[in-house]
Amino acid sequence: MDGGQARYNWKVLLSGYAPQYAYENGSLDTRIPFEELRKLSYIDPNARAVGDDPEFSRKIRESLPGPQLKSNR
Repeated sequence: MDGGQARYNWKVLLSGYAPQYAYENGSLDTRIPFEELRKLSYIDPNARAVGDDPEFSRKIRESLPGPQLKSNR
């Protein structure tokens, strides 16, 4: 990351490595191993259960790991 902005390359985005790239650059919560974060972030069962609820976006995120807050220190 440069100045708080991620450098995106189409090769990374289209290759399926974007989540790993974001994790390695500290854009995702690195307090837990990447594979565990990936498993915890799988929303398909929750999305199916929520269906067409107007609160869909909020509800599918209720059980997800929160973002890692960066300290200004």
